[in-house]
Amino acid sequence: MKYLYLYSIILISLLTVFVGCGRSSVENPSDDDYVQPIFKNVTENASFVGDVTCFDCHEDEYQGYQEHGMARSMFRMTVDKAVEDFGSEVVIDSISGFHYKTVASDSGYFLTEYLLDSRGRQTHQLSRRMDWVVGSGTSARTYLSEKDGWFYELPVSWYTQKRRWDFSPGYRVSNKRFDRKIVDRCMSCHNSYPESVPQTNGKYLEMPEGIGCERCHGPGSIHVAERLASPSSGGEIDLSIVNPAHLRLDARLDVCQQCHLNASVSLLRDGKTPFDFRPSQKLDDYIALFAAHESATQGIGVISHADRMKLSACFLETQNLSEPLQCTTCHDPHAGFRTKGPEYFNSTCTSCHASASLVASFSTEMARKDHGTGANCITCHMPKTDLIEAPHSAFTDHWIRVVKDPETAPVAVHQQPILTAVFKKDQNESPNTNLYRGMALVTEGQRTRQAEVLESAIELLGVALEKDQTVSEAFYLHGFAHILLGRYTEAIPSLEQSIRMDPTKAERLNALAQAYEGIRQSPDKVEQLYREALRVQPSLTDIRLNLGRFLETRNRIEEAIAEYKKAITNEKWNDTGFYNLGTAFLRKGEFKLAESNLKRAIELNPFHGGAMSNLGLVYIQQNLISKAESILQLSVSRIPVHTESLDNLGTLYLSNEKYPQSVSMFKRAVATNPENDGLLSKLALAQFRNDELAAAKSSALKALRINPKNELAAQIVSALE
Repeated sequence: MKYLYLYSIILISLLTVFVGCGRSSVENPSDDDYVQPIFKNVTENASFVGDVTCFDCHEDEYQGYQEHGMARSMFRMTVDKAVEDFGSEVVIDSISGFHYKTVASDSGYFLTEYLLDSRGRQTHQLSRRMDWVVGSGTSARTYLSEKDGWFYELPVSWYTQKRRWDFSPGYRVSNKRFDRKIVDRCMSCHNSYPESVPQTNGKYLEMPEGIGCERCHGPGSIHVAERLASPSSGGEIDLSIVNPAHLRLDARLDVCQQCHLNASVSLLRDGKTPFDFRPSQKLDDYIALFAAHESATQGIGVISHADRMKLSACFLETQNLSEPLQCTTCHDPHAGFRTKGPEYFNSTCTSCHASASLVASFSTEMARKDHGTGANCITCHMPKTDLIEAPHSAFTDHWIRVVKDPETAPVAVHQQPILTAVFKKDQNESPNTNLYRGMALVTEGQRTRQAEVLESAIELLGVALEKDQTVSEAFYLHGFAHILLGRYTEAIPSLEQSIRMDPTKAERLNALAQAYEGIRQSPDKVEQLYREALRVQPSLTDIRLNLGRFLETRNRIEEAIAEYKKAITNEKWNDTGFYNLGTAFLRKGEFKLAESNLKRAIELNPFHGGAMSNLGLVYIQQNLISKAESILQLSVSRIPVHTESLDNLGTLYLSNEKYPQSVSMFKRAVATNPENDGLLSKLALAQFRNDELAAAKSSALKALRINPKNELAAQIVSALE
């Protein structure tokens, strides 16, 4: 009988990446001699006080901001905020067959997932509560389900402009179902400052609702204390809190560019976290951004507002003016403008381009008519564009220009660098710059699963690390890239160096343990590293599962079970935890516990071939042949190429003298792994029992060519000679 199927090492990388808003202007904002004020709440130990505190003295600004999309960037789903048509349609994943339908009930709002068999009968159902809404709703509303401090994105969104349900951005291409955790880099642009659990990159103790005042003004405790002591600051500028109006233009833009600057890869600078940046500071001191395209001219994205705006003549030609074009020229953060109509934005255009003089500048009657009083500037000069990444939503292109013909607009080219640095400080060829470029390539290579990108990253980092050894994360990612390519020996020196530089990073301890496991050495060190990582952060479920799996390979089953139980206590929706726990109980012969945990894994992931295969073994061990056959048939129908299920079902048929069916299953199994001599020998035996003697001999000979010591294959060949 096929031995138990176990998950392999869990590779985790908590690559902490992140990619916000400004105010009006200062005199000569681009002049080199302008000295930007130094604000106390940035340089001193200030704390956050919350928006309600701001309301007491700034009621008008507070009320105006509540109408702004940023204030509604994330909020709890409640009856008074529901605008969707629940239950109105079913969204179907054509690849997997998953169906999704929204449900409104007395107990809340839910997204239900289900599968149907060939007769239309439901074979799987799983529901998740819509606890949170992400997005202001201008284009779409996406939903999060909260469990044990983790936030999971749901695969279906409500597209406001078309008033319809469809897959959340990216899910039609790759349906992550209910398993995508919202990590710090996402939260940092949809919320203020949640209380996060260190190093988990996605677990939170407290979650605010929406982006607050202090995201653009900085923490308010010093300001509150000083203004309570004295209503007046006593100076021209109140230095107790950042007012973006008194920042240089580039610093004002950085406040917005926290979240509105397009990039494929965003890396935190050494020692920074996604929530460290404060208004008035330089954004490029906190993050390094890299784009997959050579420039922003090659298309817009959901967050490409700033880079597109910077291409505009209106921006380029006004930088040295006292009132340059900037984000807040059109988007006053203290005022809602979504319902004010096109005249709100057109008035900004006509403040520089007066209708009368504009009309007089054109020679044709049609052009003069198009630019007369009441004309909609935005429709022609900032056209809306449909994006593949966000279906059913039209996004405004912030590159202000004369769009003569959409067909002549710049398009992406294929002969270009893999990644291009966005910030100037990352565009030179210094060792430090190459470190961040190399780290970005590791991230890109992991995301795209392209070995050649990882090879480029390793080469670039290797050269750069010889000259600059100050960034510990670069050593870690250099080693991690080797692990992704299965080169454990080469990974170890860099991983060890990263830990020497900072022994408090759980992800690095986990990676080094994986590397030691990969070379099958130092089991004591492996266990020590996993346990130290969990001492640093006990909530990292993937590392705990790695420890449990490692203990299981050392035949320390009870200890492994204890770790698996802790894992599913920390993450109750982790199908791998239930699968590993059920598999461990199966090894112990505790079939009822094995069955319940494996069933839970399948409930959470109905395409979990390993769980279905091992559940089949649970039933076989109890001589429940009908149940075993049923679950194994379900597995191979849902996952036709799952080798272990095909193997186990073929073995079951063979044991019960269903030889034609056995031959069929083993043929399918061999097709998934043609160099597996064990599968070939089993196929040979099934063919022999089914009187397919020539085929049996051929299969057995193939097995012997792969492994001359295969006893079953040798016996079959001998019997047929």
